[in-house]
Amino acid sequence: MAITSLIPSALARPVTRLAERIANGMITGADLLMRSGLRRMMKGRGLGPVEPGALDELLQDLSRYNDPAILADPDRLLAPPPTRVTLTARAHRRLRGGQASHFTFPSPYRPLHPVYADEFKRYDRLDTVHVHAWEHATPARAAIVLVHGWAVGARRLHELEFSISQLYARLGLDVYFYVHPFHGERTPSSARFGGQLHPSTDLVRTNEAFIQTCQELRTLLTILGERRGNPTGMMGSSLGGYTSALLASIDPRLAFVVPVMAPASLAALMWDHGDHDPMRAAVEAAGMTRERFHHAWALHSPLTYQPKVAWERRLIVGAGGDALVTPRHVDILWDHWQRPRRFTFFGGHILQVGRRAYIRELAQFLGELGLVRG
Repeated sequence: MAITSLIPSALARPVTRLAERIANGMITGADLLMRSGLRRMMKGRGLGPVEPGALDELLQDLSRYNDPAILADPDRLLAPPPTRVTLTARAHRRLRGGQASHFTFPSPYRPLHPVYADEFKRYDRLDTVHVHAWEHATPARAAIVLVHGWAVGARRLHELEFSISQLYARLGLDVYFYVHPFHGERTPSSARFGGQLHPSTDLVRTNEAFIQTCQELRTLLTILGERRGNPTGMMGSSLGGYTSALLASIDPRLAFVVPVMAPASLAALMWDHGDHDPMRAAVEAAGMTRERFHHAWALHSPLTYQPKVAWERRLIVGAGGDALVTPRHVDILWDHWQRPRRFTFFGGHILQVGRRAYIRELAQFLGELGLVRG
């Protein structure tokens, strides 16, 4: 739409089609380049042991995460311990009508797996949670927690991606940006880049890191409820969309949820992108299947649970040209959630050309819920 608005009306139709083909080619190309990079990043790590006996032993060990009793009551692992946590302000700056702040609080998470507990001790920067906030002087009508995607996490980047100035100033929301473990300010010094270590094909670490993420976000919801008291929802993109869908599946306190470009199963997404890959062929020969891989990560898949956010308070957003989290993967979550409100914007996973359109859709969605001013 932005391209065609600059074209004379007499030429609009033929040029539009050409422009769209060129744009779609660039969008798909960027996503495929990113997918190739991610596959190179994973190369050599596999999806676990490549010997059948060792794989079976590992999958049995994962029962501490996916035992039926745990999946029936995920709070046993995904709820934080009942300890009081307060925010520490590291920086403030004035905004019109409020202030922007950088808060931290100690992570409530403690590793479950004894082997991973030793590994976790070697990582720095993981035990402090970072939250960037844009708050009105008086608590807003509603608040939104934003969660970023894989291998990113810089505040300035996501101020643009999520149009935070619009969320704060135009919609009047209190806005909170959460940084995932292993990303941004929380990238361990031993990692080559943010997101290298999570999520990854390390089945144990990925389960543990999602336990950590859920406990931290739910602690944040408790803090915000006590501190501000306004209805709070969540929106995330890519990995953050997956996380938002997961939180909406286990925590009824969310006032709304907006997963953006979110897979319903991270395991299925990785498996599908490994088609015709020697790495996947090796683990398949050892006995790994798409179903076994999904079950290994069932604890953090939204498909494991029924959403606890009301149907009319769910909005699923996808990118029409996304070659990473394809429309087919988004369909799975949409169907599982009983086909709630859905919006598709023009663009891909990397080149989100029409991302402002989904911000407008968000504004309309929240307006209809009475959570933002009209």
